Amino acid sequence: PTVTGSSSGMGRAMTERVLAQGDIAVATLRKPDVLADLTQKYPKERLLLVKLDVTNKDETKSAFAAARAAFGRVDVVFNNAGYSVLGELESVPEETARKLFETNFWGALNVALEAVRVFREENVPRGGRLINNSSVLGIMTAPTIGIYSASKHGASILHSMFRMAVDD
Repeated sequence: PTVTGSSSGMGRAMTERVLAQGDIAVATLRKPDVLADLTQKYPKERLLLVKLDVTNKDETKSAFAAARAAFGRVDVVFNNAGYSVLGELESVPEETARKLFETNFWGALNVALEAVRVFREENVPRGGRLINNSSVLGIMTAPTIGIYSASKHGASILHSMFRMAVDD
């Protein structure tokens, strides 16, 4: 699978799980050197690290191209990159909230759009699996995490929309 946000949390765990099972992983993250320990443990035939800031459409396209160049196709995408901001709604600066949405919503959309394009236009035979990792906080919220919840609500809706698109 191609895994976004592989530097920590669920992305790191998914990358490690895939590799431990003997499968191939394309780990994408903003700072690839964070996974230096994995590059020492697994050969290039099993692990490809790709620099990717999901808010950058060109980097997103390049990451998918690198995965295809290395392994021939992209079959599974674990769309996971994201982060949280804590604070009451009125205390989170607008610039901070906008950056959060750039990653958690627009970044997830960038990856999903490129995944579906590759699945439909480049994979032979056609197809693939897109897994959008969201959060229960996209459905309900808690004090001090409203901005994060709003960004994940949008990501949850993307999950439903792209499930329909990929199943077409």
